[in-house]
Amino acid sequence: MIALWFFLAGLPAAYALDRAILQLSDTWRLDGDESDGSLPWQAGPWPRRVRLAVVALAPFLMAVAGWRFDLPQAAAVCVLVLALLACTGTDLIRFRVPNVITYPGTALALVAALAMPGGDITGAVAAAVLGGGAFLVMAIVSRGGIGLGDVKLAVLIGAALGLPGAYQALLFGILAGGLGILILFLAGVVSRRQGVPYAPFLALAAVAVVLMRGAVFAPL
Repeated sequence: MIALWFFLAGLPAAYALDRAILQLSDTWRLDGDESDGSLPWQAGPWPRRVRLAVVALAPFLMAVAGWRFDLPQAAAVCVLVLALLACTGTDLIRFRVPNVITYPGTALALVAALAMPGGDITGAVAAAVLGGGAFLVMAIVSRGGIGLGDVKLAVLIGAALGLPGAYQALLFGILAGGLGILILFLAGVVSRRQGVPYAPFLALAAVAVVLMRGAVFAPL
């Protein structure tokens, strides 16, 4: 029954998420980019389709959270899931991981790890520092292959999942991202030097790990 209530709550949450992704994507364009996007799904009717596909996941993922966690922990996990879905949508559509999500999200994850029963603030801080540090090195070495938005997302994932959850999520995200980019390249969808959104791989891997293993503020 709790899962059903969370699914129903996910319907208006999906609508709000859709509006947030749309606004954040449009804001990015108004800040200076007037292109229609350099990837096939960033032009024409595809951004709307991508956005709807992302937000359609929200009710189902929230239902899983309601099934897997106690009520307070499930609510907190749903906030995290919605934040990760928002990063997925904006990066797919406009190559953007919004600071307005990653900064407050990281702060809220740390507060939750400190305040909620069973939380592990030490693990949250350690994972945030290690995850962010590792991705910062990757961003420097890759010379733009990994963006600073991905670094900030890695910090958020670390703060929310702790250890070893963040390690697992980031590793799965890296492997999935490498495989996905390789498939797109072999299919001729992207060129060798063309950028591909990386945040969706990290964010969706984090969602999967959270729902399977729990978060630093909602252990299973």
